Amino acid sequence: MRLSIKTAPVLPLLFLLVLQASLVGCENSRPIHQGWPPDGGAPLLFSQSHQTEVDLLFVIDNSSSMEGVQAVLRSNPFFMAALKSAVGGIPDLHLGVISTDVGTGSPSGTGCEEAGDAGFLLTGTCTNPVGAPYIVDVAATGCDILRADNGNTCLDHNCDQTHCAHEPSTTFSVDSTTGCPRCRNYTGESLGDVFGCISSLGTVGCDFEQPLESMRLALTPDNAHNEGFLRESSVLAIVLITDEDDCSAKDDLIFDPEDAAPDGPLGPFTSFRCFEQGVTCDVNDRFATGPRHHCVAREDSASLLHPLSRYVDFLDSIKDRELVSVTVLGGPVIPSADGDGFDAEVELDLDQNPLLQWSCSLPGGGGVPGIRLHAFAAAFHEPAALDTWAYTSICSGDLAPSLAGIGYTFALLQYQCLPAPLRGCADPGVEYGTPRAPQTCEVNARCLPQCVVEDIFDHDLPSEQYTPVPPCLEVATDGTLLPGNTDHALAYANGMPNQRDAALPVSACWFIDYQELCTSSNYAEILIARPADPPARTFATVQCGFNPPDEQTCDDGVDNDEDCLVDQDDPCCQNSANCTDGAN
Repeated sequence: MRLSIKTAPVLPLLFLLVLQASLVGCENSRPIHQGWPPDGGAPLLFSQSHQTEVDLLFVIDNSSSMEGVQAVLRSNPFFMAALKSAVGGIPDLHLGVISTDVGTGSPSGTGCEEAGDAGFLLTGTCTNPVGAPYIVDVAATGCDILRADNGNTCLDHNCDQTHCAHEPSTTFSVDSTTGCPRCRNYTGESLGDVFGCISSLGTVGCDFEQPLESMRLALTPDNAHNEGFLRESSVLAIVLITDEDDCSAKDDLIFDPEDAAPDGPLGPFTSFRCFEQGVTCDVNDRFATGPRHHCVAREDSASLLHPLSRYVDFLDSIKDRELVSVTVLGGPVIPSADGDGFDAEVELDLDQNPLLQWSCSLPGGGGVPGIRLHAFAAAFHEPAALDTWAYTSICSGDLAPSLAGIGYTFALLQYQCLPAPLRGCADPGVEYGTPRAPQTCEVNARCLPQCVVEDIFDHDLPSEQYTPVPPCLEVATDGTLLPGNTDHALAYANGMPNQRDAALPVSACWFIDYQELCTSSNYAEILIARPADPPARTFATVQCGFNPPDEQTCDDGVDNDEDCLVDQDDPCCQNSANCTDGAN
């Protein structure tokens, strides 16, 4: 079997299957899968300049109300296990922690300092990490590493401390589990132990939590304290952990403790101000108790909180959207009955002030509906992701779904799996001596896919440029193009060069690789070969013809799904219960 040069953790790619959903059932003598093949849809987009870097930023609530939540997180044995599982195989990791405390603009007498932690990466009194206010755990570079076939373990290497020069604060080490050479700025402790120390922020932070503003301050390019954390070509993964909704203030007036009359413009000096200024519902009377429906994030100019667009636009300005993963461990949101917005409930506290009720509870605490934070996460995810891993309950105390979601994002960027079997390449294993189809015939005994590929340089910048990429099968040894060529013997490197081939006679060409992780496409991965690594912000668009999951018509004499079974010979045409999409 030919191995690609890329290595990454073996992570599930089930989310790719959504592109194959909603297919119509199987029935004789008429089209049975309307809409196939899915040509003409939006092209797939694959990052080319990112391969191995992940910058993982935890934004952790350190206010007094987090005591119960932090106790659950500390006692949950799956917390650290999930972290190690998600990041253990990632080659190049920066991991940092910030608090939700950015102060109130001026001393408020409530424990909130003027600037709080200002988005600075925090390590507390921990002995690790050293040399930087964040964890560095990256692969050694500039040396020879012999990896096993799975790509995640190393058999031999000639690396030493000199091969850690790209991260000067690190010390050379060899991972005890994988045998791979690493450069780390921590010693004597495991990654989980170091993270456990720097993430224990305590509960003396400001009770007006501003996680989104803290995130912005942490990642802004002029934050010298955090210099080096965010890398240009990395995946940026952000995990927000808080039991309150976001209260990122546009005007520090919201924190004025002097103007606290119950019927005044700001109302009592409590966190209810954040709800009132940040969310609008069907009922917005401050002292109206009971349920409220259709609650959504406020975006009007009268709000004293920043609009969410400030933070979405900020992330778009520093990183391609495709390289950003946002997950929230927050107070659950409860959809209103008609699906329009969310529900919340307001009661009165012992002082007869309005109090937003928890949407989940824990011993000694709970979480209120994170309506603003949910809307922020929704800007980066489809509803299915929000419901499964991108927004999960703070009361679960379990980061496993969020960390798995980060793994999904990273895996999608690492492996350029296609969403369905390719027309003209139904069984890519044939090219590599590992056919997977139970039968082999003329229609599946070759790999001649129908794809259009373009490089995008300076993606999302004014200088963005599209460049066509030819199939490697159509590139001759001297670099001339052979349009329509199907003879591997005429193509450079038989039409399947290494991904990085200094002798490649063109700037780029594409080919189909056999990749065990790409189950949704019958193990087909599309790769682009180049003489050298492409510059940052390079992406590729890919548009291919795909096979339907079963016969389209049962009397046309055509093997529609390229499985060597035509019309009534295909089990789907014999009995609709045999259709692979489960339709009847």
